[in-house]
Parts: sequence; C-alpha cells; structure tokens
Amino acid sequence: MTTATANHRNNSPPLTPDDIIRLAQYHTTAPLHPYLLSPTSHETLVSHLHTLPPSAVSEYTSSLLSLLSPSPSVSTLLTSLLNSYLILFTSNKIPHDRRSLKTLELFSPHLENIPINELQTISDTIVSSISQINRDPDEAQLLDLLPKCLHIIFNSNEIDKPQDSVDAVFDRILDCNWSRILLVKLVSIIHEFKFVGKGRGKLYAQKVFDNMHCVELQDLPSLVYQLLVLASKGFNKREIIEGIVMFFGTKMHSKKASSNIIREVEGTVLLHVNFAVKQDPSLGQEIMGLVRSNLQAVDHFVVGLLLSIARIRRYRENSMGTLKTALITAYKDYKFSRHCKWLPDDLKEEYLQNALLTEKAVLRIVNESNHGREHIVPSIVHLGFLFLESGEEMSHKELGNTGLIGSQELGIQMLKSLFEVHDMARNEIIEQCKFRILSLKPDQSLAIIRLLGNLVQNYPYPILEYVSHLKELLDYFGFMHSKVASHLINILVPLIKFSHNLQDYIILVVRKAMFRQEDQIRLAAAGAIIDLILADKKSKQNMPSSYQESSSQASSSQQPQITRGISNDLFKELSSLLQRCLYQQGKVKEVVYQGLVKLVLVDPLTAGEVFDFLWPHFLQFYKEDGELNIIQCIKTENNKACIVEPLDDLLSCVSWVLSLQPQEKSESWASFGFSLTQENEQAGGTVSGESFSNALSRIRKLLRNGNLEGQLGLDTPQEGETYKYSAKIMSGVIEVILNTLATELEKASNDTKIDLEKELIDLVDLHESLCTQNNGARKETPRSTAPDLTYKNESDNTKWCKETTTFMSTSSIHHLFQLYKSSNQHSKLFSFVLNATFCKIKSCSNVAKDDPLKGLMYGDIKILGPPLLKVITLLIHPDQKKKEAKGKKDEEDKKGLVLLALICLKELLTICSQSPEEMREIEDMLSDSLVEDEPLNIQREEVFITKIVKPLFSKLLQAKLFHEIEVLCDIAKIIGCKTIGDWAIRICETSNIANTKIAKNVVNLALSCTQAPNDLAVAQDMALELIKTTGSETYRIINNSTETVISSVILQFLESVLADMDRISMKMKTCFTSAYKGIQMDDNGIHKSHLTLEETLYQRAEAVMELLSSFVVMNLKDLQGEHVVRLAAKFYKNLARVSKFLIAPKGCKQILPSLKFQKLVEVTCKQLTGPLYIFMETMQQKQQASSRASKGILNKIKRENRCIPDLIFQIEDYEKYLILLGKACKMNLLRHAKRSTARDFRITGPQEHEHGNDQEHDEAAAQNDLVQDSENGEEDDALLPDTGTPFAAEDSEEDDSLIPRKKSRIVEDSDDEANIESA
Repeated sequence: MTTATANHRNNSPPLTPDDIIRLAQYHTTAPLHPYLLSPTSHETLVSHLHTLPPSAVSEYTSSLLSLLSPSPSVSTLLTSLLNSYLILFTSNKIPHDRRSLKTLELFSPHLENIPINELQTISDTIVSSISQINRDPDEAQLLDLLPKCLHIIFNSNEIDKPQDSVDAVFDRILDCNWSRILLVKLVSIIHEFKFVGKGRGKLYAQKVFDNMHCVELQDLPSLVYQLLVLASKGFNKREIIEGIVMFFGTKMHSKKASSNIIREVEGTVLLHVNFAVKQDPSLGQEIMGLVRSNLQAVDHFVVGLLLSIARIRRYRENSMGTLKTALITAYKDYKFSRHCKWLPDDLKEEYLQNALLTEKAVLRIVNESNHGREHIVPSIVHLGFLFLESGEEMSHKELGNTGLIGSQELGIQMLKSLFEVHDMARNEIIEQCKFRILSLKPDQSLAIIRLLGNLVQNYPYPILEYVSHLKELLDYFGFMHSKVASHLINILVPLIKFSHNLQDYIILVVRKAMFRQEDQIRLAAAGAIIDLILADKKSKQNMPSSYQESSSQASSSQQPQITRGISNDLFKELSSLLQRCLYQQGKVKEVVYQGLVKLVLVDPLTAGEVFDFLWPHFLQFYKEDGELNIIQCIKTENNKACIVEPLDDLLSCVSWVLSLQPQEKSESWASFGFSLTQENEQAGGTVSGESFSNALSRIRKLLRNGNLEGQLGLDTPQEGETYKYSAKIMSGVIEVILNTLATELEKASNDTKIDLEKELIDLVDLHESLCTQNNGARKETPRSTAPDLTYKNESDNTKWCKETTTFMSTSSIHHLFQLYKSSNQHSKLFSFVLNATFCKIKSCSNVAKDDPLKGLMYGDIKILGPPLLKVITLLIHPDQKKKEAKGKKDEEDKKGLVLLALICLKELLTICSQSPEEMREIEDMLSDSLVEDEPLNIQREEVFITKIVKPLFSKLLQAKLFHEIEVLCDIAKIIGCKTIGDWAIRICETSNIANTKIAKNVVNLALSCTQAPNDLAVAQDMALELIKTTGSETYRIINNSTETVISSVILQFLESVLADMDRISMKMKTCFTSAYKGIQMDDNGIHKSHLTLEETLYQRAEAVMELLSSFVVMNLKDLQGEHVVRLAAKFYKNLARVSKFLIAPKGCKQILPSLKFQKLVEVTCKQLTGPLYIFMETMQQKQQASSRASKGILNKIKRENRCIPDLIFQIEDYEKYLILLGKACKMNLLRHAKRSTARDFRITGPQEHEHGNDQEHDEAAAQNDLVQDSENGEEDDALLPDTGTPFAAEDSEEDDSLIPRKKSRIVEDSDDEANIESA
C-alpha cells in the first residue's frame, strides 16, 4: 500500500506556477496535492523562482508556502526555497514591496523545521546583506527572519556552544556600518534578541546613539519611543536613558533643519518620555539617578526632561528639587572658585561657564515652551517660584560682569516669559504671587513682589484683567509685615493711571491701616500715601512712558475702555489723610517729610502747596520771635520720654524744598539763599514760603548768638531723657543750618566767605558743646555725636548709624573738607565733619538705589575719599613747632580724629567693594589725589599700596597708633592684591613688633593676600620659626610677646584652607564617578579639568600636612593643642573621603591612584601620623600633671576627650580605605604607616590619681601586652613591607576582616566623670 502511494505521488501530473497560485487561492482543509509532497518535485518547484518574472516570484512563493504545513517532511523543500528566495532578494532580482514582506512573514513559522546548520547559513546570508541596506526601508525586510533564526540556534542542542555562535553573528552586526534605515530596523527588532547579554547590549546601545545623527528628524520620536519601550523591558535601561539625554543635549544641534522643527521634535520626545515614565516608573528613577550623578551635565534637554516628568505626581518634588539643586550647586561652585585662591584659573573659568550654561539651559527651555511643550508650562511656573524663594542669591559684587543674573532674577525672567507668551499661565502666576506673598517670610515675599512689580511695569494691560486678585491681596495690607506692605503698594501704584477703581481701593485700604494699633503698619500706610501722590504726579507729566508695549498687550479696541487719567489732584484729595499722619508718632512724620521732598523733586511747582500744608503745623513749635518750642516736641508717658515731633526733620524738609524750587531770584527770599518763582506765587504758596524763609533766617540769627537755653526754649529745667531728646533735636536743627551754610559757601564771593566761615565755625562749636553737655547720651544722639574712638567698639558705635543719618549732604561735607589746608585748624570742625562723614557713609548702603533722595542727599559718595585721605595725611604729618606748642589733650584729640578718618575710609571702601566698577573708580581717585604723574606701567593697586598704605603704616607705627594700624590693615585687605601680600611679608621679616593686635593683623594680611601656593609656604616658614625658643631671625615679628597670637592666626588660616579642601574633596566624587562609570567627557575618558583638580588638591593637602607636622612638635597651650587636634581630624577626614572615592565601584575596573596621591600617603604616614600619636600622649600627660592645679581641669579633659577619639577614628578610617584601595590596586599603600594603639580614655579625679597610680600602671601594662600580642598576630598580613606579597584582587565586600572595629575605640565615661555630671 505504501509503495502504491509513493508511485501515485511520483506519477502525479506536475503543477505549474499558475496552478499553485490558483490552488492557494481556493485551498481549504483538503489534503495537500500529491505533487507537492513528492521529493522529486522539489527541485522543479524551486526552479520556478528563477524562471518566473520578478514581479510574480513573491506571489508564487507565498502561495507555495501557504499550501505547505509546518512539518519536517517538507524541510528540504523549505530550505531550498528559502535559500533561493534570499539569493533573489539580496541580489535585487525581485522587488522589495509588501508582497515580499508577506512572503518573508510566511517563512517564519517554517524556520523551526529547517536544520540548524542551514539556519546558520541563512543567518550568515542575512547578516552579509546588511551592508546593502542604505536607501529603502523595504531593503531591511530580511532582518525580520534573523531574530527567530538566532533564537532557534541559541536553544538548539545539536551544536556545541550555541551562545558563542549567536554572539558571533551579533558581533558581525555590531561591526557593520549602520545606515539610518538599518539603525531604525535594528531598533525595532532588538527586543526579539533574547540572548544578548548586558555587555553586548551596552555596545549595541552605544552603536545606536553613535549613528543616531543620521536618522531623519521625523523618525526620531518613534525611534526614541521604541528605545524607551526596550528600556522598560530591562534592556540596558541606564545606557539607553543616558544615550537619549546625551544625543538631544549635545548632538541634536548638528541636524540641518529649522529651529522650529527641531523644537517640535524635542517636544514630541519629551511627551514620549513622560508617557513611558508613567507606564514604567523605574525609567523615572534612572533619569533622576543619571542627572544627580553628574549635575554639571545639565543642558536644555535635561531641564525639559525633568520638567516633563515633573508632571507625574510621584516625581514632582524630586524633579523640581534636582533642578534647583543643579542651579544652586553651579552658583556655589562659582562663588567658591571666586574666593578660593588656590584653584587654577582654568577651573575657575569652567565653574563660571557651567553656571552660565545652566542659566541659559533653563531660559532656553522656557523660551521654547510654546513649541510642542505646553505640557511642561505648569512645571516651569513651579520651578520659577522655587528659584525666587531660594536663599542663594548672589551679590552685585559676585555677579560683576560675568553675565550671571542670579537665581531670583532667573526666576523672574522665566515667569515674565511665560506671562507674555502663555495666556493659560497668567492666572496661575498671579494666584501663586498672591498666595506666596501672604504665606512666606518677609524676605522671601519681597522676591515675589519684585516679580509682580516687573509684570506691572512690562505688561500693565494684561495685569488689569486680574485687578480683582490684586484687591484680594490688598485686603491683607493691615496684617502684613511693614516692609512687605510698603513694597506691595510701591509696585502697584503705577497701575492707578490705568484703573481709577484700583486707586480708590488702595486709598480705602490705606485709610483703614492708619487706624491700626501697630506702629509699623501706620508707617507703611504713610509711605503708601506718598507713593500714590508721587505716581499721580508722574502720570500727569508729559514724560515718555516707562511701560513697553508688547505683543501680549490689549488690542486697540480694548484700550479705550481703560481709564487712563485722573482729573483731580491727588495731593489735595489726600491732604486730610496726610494731616492725620502729622498727629501720629514721630517716625510717621519723618516718612511724610521725606515724601514731601520727593514730591517737590518730581514736580518743583508743588513747593507752594507743600509750604501751605506744613506752615500751620510748624506754628505749633515756632514763635514769631524765632524761638523754637522744643519742649512740645517731647512727650513723657510712664516716666519714659519720646520724640513726638522730629522738628529737625521738618526743618530739613523745608530747607530742601526751598532749595529745589525753580530758582528765580526774589528779594524776600534772598536773605536765606532761596527764591520764589512767579509760578509759585500764582499757586498760592508765596505767603507760606516767605514765612518759612523768614523763620529759618530768624533761627539762624538766634543760633549765631549761642544762647540755647534762653533763646531756643531750653531755659526750663530738664533732666534725664527729656534733655537728651531736646539736645538731639537741637543738634539736628544746627546740622540743617550748617548744610545751608555749606551750600552758600560754595557760591559765595571772597568778601562774604570769611563771615560765612566764621559763622559756620561758631555753629560747629555750638553743636559740639551741645554734645559735650549731653555726653551720657552719645549713642542715643547719632546725628550730633561721634563714636567712641576705640577700634574694638566700632561695630557697637555704628549700629545707630544704620537707623539714621546726618542732615549734611555729601556735597556739603565735601565742601567743608576743602576749607582746610593744614592740621592746625579748628579741631572741633574736624570732629564734626568726620562724624558727619561717618554717619553718611554708614547710612548710604541702607538707602535703596531707586530712592529719589539718594541722588539729592548722597550723590556720589566716592568724592569723600580723596579729602578723607588728605585729612589723614595732614593729621599724621603735623608742623613740628606747632606740635610742641600744643598740649597733651590736643594730641589725644588728634589721634582720635586719625582713627575716625581711617574708619570712614574703610567704610567707604567697603561700600565701593560691592561693585568692581566703583572699586576701580575710588582707587583711581585716591591714587590721583596723592600722585599727579602716575607711571603708565604701574597698576592701580600698586600705586595705592606704594603711595598710601606703606607711608601711612610707617607713620602710624612710629607714632604708636595701634588702633589706627588695625584699621589700615583692614583697608589693605579690602584692596587685596599680590603687592599687599609681599609688603606684609616684608613687614613680618623686618619689623620687631611687640603689640599682639598689630602682629595678628599683619600676619593675617600676609597670609590672606599672598597667592597660593606661597601662602602655605610662608605659613610653614613661620611655623618652623615658632618652634625655636630663642626668637626668629627670619621673621622679626615673631618674639616672646607675639608667638602665641601668631600661632593662632596660622591655625585659623589653616582652618580656612581645610574648609576649601573639604568642598574640593566632595567635588572629587563626581570626578571619579565619571571615570569609573565610563562617562566620556573627552578622548581620554576623564575630563582634563578633573585631573587638574585632583592634582591641585594633592599638592594643597601635602602643604597642609607639612604645616600640621610643624605644629605637632611644638609646645602649645591647651586651647591651641585642641585646635591642632581638631584640624588634624578634618585633614584625615578629607584624606579618607578621597581614598574612598578612589576605590572602584563593584563591576568597574580599578584605576591606579596617581603618583602624587601615593606620595601624599607616604609623607603623611612618615611625617604626621606618628608624631600625632606622640602629640596626643603629651597632651594627656599635661592633663594629669595639671589636674591638681585647678578644679576646672575636668572640663578641659572632657573637651580633649571628645576631639582626641575623633582624630583617632578619622586616622583609622583613612587607613581602612587605604587598605581597601591597596587590595584593589595590588599595592601596599601603608608600608610606611605606624600601627595604631588601642586606647582607653578615663577622667580621673585628684584623689583617685594619687591613690591609684600603681593600679593604673598595671592596667596599662596589661593593655600594652594585649596590643603587642595583637600586633604580633598581624605580622603575616600583606601590608607589612617585609612580606613582599602583593594584595589579592578581591571585591570590597570581602574585606570586612580588615576594617578596624569601632567597638574598641568607644570612649566611655568613668565613674568619677559620671558622678561629676550628675552633680
């Protein structure tokens, strides 16, 4: 029967290709045609592939495959058919279209019936054709068969080492040149390669991202999505995330396409990442880990990526925190590089560029937020407010001309851009402003108010849509901090020109606030009234508007609906409210008086109205004969006096208003130097103005007589605070008159100058006599008294200058300086001018830059520098004959004036040092004042030091003016240049100074102004001289009187160096992580700056070690000994940290430590570690020797017993990591180390010490025996140099036996100490 069947198959009629195609079309479950099962027909069936037209080959092959069921019986036919079809496909003899794709899909189920050796051949054929895939995506259809082929081979038992076989095929794929078509295809099928290991998967990912720049822009989003799906399935997740980040952050710009298209593509990719993280949260963790591991690699795509995943609730806080940390870290690194003088210049520039790039990345992603990235807008709003609230704002001096803007300004620019572009973000920004102003602390709220003020100034029309929100915010005006309330009104008043309704609401809120009990709120309300009036005046002037129209402004059809102007005069409308302010406490009245001066500055024609407003109030304290009723200005309640009327502020206000009015001469005003104009007369202010002028003239005449008690209302007996405040007001009135006199002197002719100078000197005498009578209240009367002339009390004496200022303007003070050509002039006038200068300089920094009064009353404060310097020169170089004629008291007064003048100069330089431009200007002015012809090749700082600091120091040292030298050293430190450091070193070498304060300042100046590495070299030389007991020949400043204080200065300097090392050692973590994790930053694998940073750190650490080794051999006092121990502990902590970072993480190849590190380890073991143990033993012996001398010795022992165990722990921790590092590197890093000793610390009282010496000796001997046994047992360890055995390369997890046990190092309190503590 079987034979008959076979014969029947062989005798079956042959089928043509057309028959097979028709048969496939009508094929059912009927048995297969016998001809197809006949082995003799296979060759014929396969031959049809070569005879048919190319367009019919795929149809014929697919029809034939559809008729064949997957079974071993047809394996031969399938093998031949597939090989023939592959030959035709790879030789391009058949079209590559959807039919060929369908045909290849039909081959897939039959692959399991093909022999393994044939599958290997087929795989080789497919891989060999990869190089032809470069133009059409259909050319890559063959690759659909490759994953299943390799999968079958991998699971086969018929060949040896199937893993090697499939790996070889995959390696051939990796070695090929990938076209963009091939890359896209391989990414789509790589998930089917189940056999690919982690190593080859990493190479595959690297190959993908290396060739990803060839992919078309429209294919990138889908390609990234496929990669994300692949990563979510666990295929080299970290490498894929890192590759995506690196490509879009650094390589995307190489694409030749419009920026808008690139932005759209990146926006789509961000959406894909967002969706992928939602589906697989582990991808978000990888992204966060990648960014945190290298915060310096934050580019615009990383910012967008974090903002995108921040839309997912579980990652919101982490993403925002990471972005904030990246920016703050960049700022901190930059600020650290500015202050750290031993960092190389290229590293400083790198930190600056990193901060700049981080800022630009954030701003770029904000500016591109309207290109397919609208989903990140809420995250940008959140991030902007985070930057506003951050406390890491840099000063103007730190920003300088670097291009940085700071975190708060960055947040403002971000939110301004969103407010302009995205309508949907405006409501959220305004709501967040309102919420945060009310909920944050005052300092943080001010940053939010700055943002709101910028929005009001740049986009007034869109802001008007949110007036209701602003009104809700104003409802809390009476409950806000006064500073917040004042600034809020100040930024909202520009809107009143557009909204009368908002103006009325502000007035209503301010009226309510005037009835509050809190004094600060009433002060804020008074300031708000002034701001409203000033804004009204400015809006009515024909001045260019400061509001810039933008594309987001309201349309022209909407603008007419907005009320633009206010017809009535707001000053007149609010005059009743201002009158109420004049019945408030004195501080409120001061605000009103200053506000009225600002009003006249804005509109001089309102001077008459101001006079009419003030005159009735002034009459309450003024009599027609010129006397002032000062008693009415003082109020006493509960035996406590206070000023209810600052009459001096009132007269100052009137004086400035008289000087600010339009200057057209009027005879009735000429007597006081002021004039009225015709406009003033028409305005109705003539009567009040003339009255004020006459009143000031009478007061001036009465002051000339000098009888304060009888003529100015002080004849009533007064005591205590009442007299003190009366004198304060009176001295302020005198300063107002003196300010006017100085102005007149500037314009007076030679005939009248003599009389005016005499009058001015008389008034100064009167002012000083008032201060003398009120000597007990000097600190209470800052306008009339000088600070105590001692440098140590400078900070205390200047506190009051922050709250008030002198009534003398800067120009008046400068003119008074010009009156004197020699030092034998009136000393009281010198004292007055210097005190006024001091108060003016100290209060200058507290005045806002945009305050209108700053230009009027302060002007250019730098002009006081040259006259101050000349005064100092005159006082230090007196006429010898006149000096002998003067008494001792005059000399003491002159010394005090020198000190005060130097303090004024120091404060002036401190203010100017906040701005590099102003610092250069003041230095030029000071140098030009003493040097007429300055050489062109000499720098500005060198001229300042050579011509000013050096001569002054010599004269002051010769005159033994030690307090003055301290101030001069501070001035030199502010200048801070190499010349100062060299000069200070020469002073240390040549000057035998016994005064400890001078020695401290000079040594500190020498160390702080000397460039690295010479600074530590100088400190080391001084430390070596300190070891000597007979004094120093190299540094004459070191003697028996100064050696202790110089030691302290060097130790403090060393502490600052260790603080810098601590930050740098933390930065090394990023360096070594980049090296071990394979983050390629340049061709060598490690960023060059990291190598420079590492080398610089090792050099600095070696210098610190040498300096510490000098101190451990000194005979130091107790406190200094403790300081050395603490510094040594910090030093070893840094060494341990670096050693730990050098150890390769698990799975990474160990990198050998540099030769500089090995040298550092060697010299530290030799020169520091061993002597430190001796040093600590000596300290304890001193404790025991001095335990009987003082009962408080136990407290000192407790302190030392806290720092000594910490030092020992840090040493052993450092040595532990050296052991682990040595094993990983197979080298002995501790061959020069001294074995540490087990130590017990016990506080013993005097009695126990007397009776228990023998017992302690026995215990110590027993302990030493145990330690010796322990050491003998460890001699077989590979760390000993005589073994010569290299370390075994083991993982760090297996080294627990080498880690020192902390249990034996625990310091336990003794019974005596416990009793003492309980007592």
